[in-house]
Amino acid sequence: MSEPHRPRRARGGAAPQPQRTRRQSPKSAAGKKRRRGTTITVSILAVLAALVIVAVVIAYSYLNRIQTVFEEERNVIEELNDLDDETAYRTPEGTINILLLGSDSRGEDEEEYRDATGEGGERSDAIMLVHIPEDRSGVYVMSIMRDLWVDIPGYGSGRINSALSAGGLELVVDTIEDMLYTHINHVVTIDFEGFQDLTTALGGVYVDNPRPFSAGQNNPAFYPEGTIRLEGSDALRFVRERQSFPTSDYIRVENQQLVMRAIAERFLSGDTLSNPNRILAVLESILPFMEMDDGLDADTIVGYALDMTSMRANDIHTFTMPAGEHHTTAAGAEVILPDDEMMTLLRRSLQAENMGGFMDYMAISDGEEDTSTFTVLEDDDPLGIQMGRVIGEGLDHVY
Repeated sequence: MSEPHRPRRARGGAAPQPQRTRRQSPKSAAGKKRRRGTTITVSILAVLAALVIVAVVIAYSYLNRIQTVFEEERNVIEELNDLDDETAYRTPEGTINILLLGSDSRGEDEEEYRDATGEGGERSDAIMLVHIPEDRSGVYVMSIMRDLWVDIPGYGSGRINSALSAGGLELVVDTIEDMLYTHINHVVTIDFEGFQDLTTALGGVYVDNPRPFSAGQNNPAFYPEGTIRLEGSDALRFVRERQSFPTSDYIRVENQQLVMRAIAERFLSGDTLSNPNRILAVLESILPFMEMDDGLDADTIVGYALDMTSMRANDIHTFTMPAGEHHTTAAGAEVILPDDEMMTLLRRSLQAENMGGFMDYMAISDGEEDTSTFTVLEDDDPLGIQMGRVIGEGLDHVY
């Protein structure tokens, strides 16, 4: 949802008065020298002005090419035509929440895959909330465990990734909004083939792999510890593997975050942003495998991009939404229960535009930060810390 146009403020000071022209009297030699110096200065300024104009024209042409490619190639999610629902949870004006779904759809091989695995409808393989605060101070990418046991509106309790097959993308949006007490502005889905092509269009991405592992039973791929280059099918296997890890989905989500950060670093690097052809190649390769709501059009994308021209890779923060204990349902399904206390803090942090504070608190909870400076409040305080220190002032409303 793009913001309304705000007119520029008028500059202060009186308007310049028109200058009357008169015939100049003959000048001395010194005067002629000064005039020649002025002429040279004006000539240099004129050249610089011309260069600026040329740069603007090139940039405008480049921008038009990007907008044209975007509008011609993008696929609109027809079922999502009213994301700006006034009954949904409100967020601060200017905040952007994008729900990013990696679908496990396999395109033309989908039916064969379902027959082989016995799985039902399509499920969301990766679920991420991309939160961009109003002041554009950063981008927070939160992965949500697909086995999280939540309330799915109208269907009762279930794994969060089952909402897609139960009621489509509208139900996924409703489920996430109800869970986080926030509003989803945009939805973007991408399938596996598009992910492969994205890493290829970028010329590969580089990941600091914290643990060695192999992926795949037939012709397995090995990923050593340390900095590795990922592209195409190797990148896809890296983000999908879960059987090689004792904590399966947790490591899988971490690997997805590593690749997301690597993609952002590669895209925001100088050799990509300074190469219009590479950016266009990225768009042309990924857009056919993406779908997005109709509000995420070229003008909106350009507006967001202009808001974040100073964004760098270290301004992008990735983390996994805290969850509770593993649990086996009465039907024998292995699921992950939510952490109610952390969910309260997460909701309040989203509403207060202080996800940095939330991540600080997670670091404290994980033992990554010294807690000696935090004051313990009343014994019945469920979070056990000085809330104002972590997530800011004015949070006297608990949902």
